[in-house]
Amino acid sequence: MTLQRSDKVRAVVGVTSNRLLVDGVHRDWLRRKYVKALLHHAGVACVILPTIDAEDARVEVARAIMGALDGLVLTGDESNIDPAVLKAPASYPGADQQDVEDGLRDRPRDRLSAVAIGRAIALGMPILGICRGLQELNVHFGGTLHPSLAEWRLGSALMHAEKPDRPRDRQYDAAHTVRICSDGGLFPIARVIEAQVNSLHNQGIKALATALKPEAWAPDGLVEAASVIGAPTLQIGVQWHPEWHVSTDLLSKRLFTAFGEACVAYCQTKKH
Repeated sequence: MTLQRSDKVRAVVGVTSNRLLVDGVHRDWLRRKYVKALLHHAGVACVILPTIDAEDARVEVARAIMGALDGLVLTGDESNIDPAVLKAPASYPGADQQDVEDGLRDRPRDRLSAVAIGRAIALGMPILGICRGLQELNVHFGGTLHPSLAEWRLGSALMHAEKPDRPRDRQYDAAHTVRICSDGGLFPIARVIEAQVNSLHNQGIKALATALKPEAWAPDGLVEAASVIGAPTLQIGVQWHPEWHVSTDLLSKRLFTAFGEACVAYCQTKKH
């Protein structure tokens, strides 16, 4: 069975979901902001990718789905990454640990990202990592994370953390500037060397993987964007959330547009 595309649907991208555990019931979930931004500003259709349990990590379903897609979006989430699981998705948690703990860990998501990133890289398809997605790319390629920015620098923790005293939509207002590398892949998209971005994350890149090129930095030196070196298409991650104010923020709009164009180009190469 193959995905049927109408003439109006030019590309289909996979979007990573997260695992939610409520009253002992497991659910996969995704914020609509990602879907809306991709539909209206990247011009692509979306397939929501389900999270993966340890016993299912070797099943080929997720890999088969990836082969039918034209791009991958690694979404954000409040949970911290478990690097051991992301590097070995079939691994089980210890007997005294839960796979899912609200706001702390989401190993089913880690497994999904491990499989999806591996296939996307192997297939040479466009990748857009957002917040947690940037960190997942870094860990996938052998980089490391600060487990908690609060333990790294107090000022950094304040700069990058959620602002719980604000309404939810105002938490995604600009929080700090980023300096964009003038000879990287982000600069031709952003067309500026400095921009204002939002910031809502607890972890951050400690050592950038050697396979990644830094594309932007926060005032405290934290890497805020990185791209895959030598990629055949746009494969990039950003630490901020461009999906939130994409209709009014020029950098966000340009980023989604560029990703959509890369997905269309990839889709067209598959037809030949």
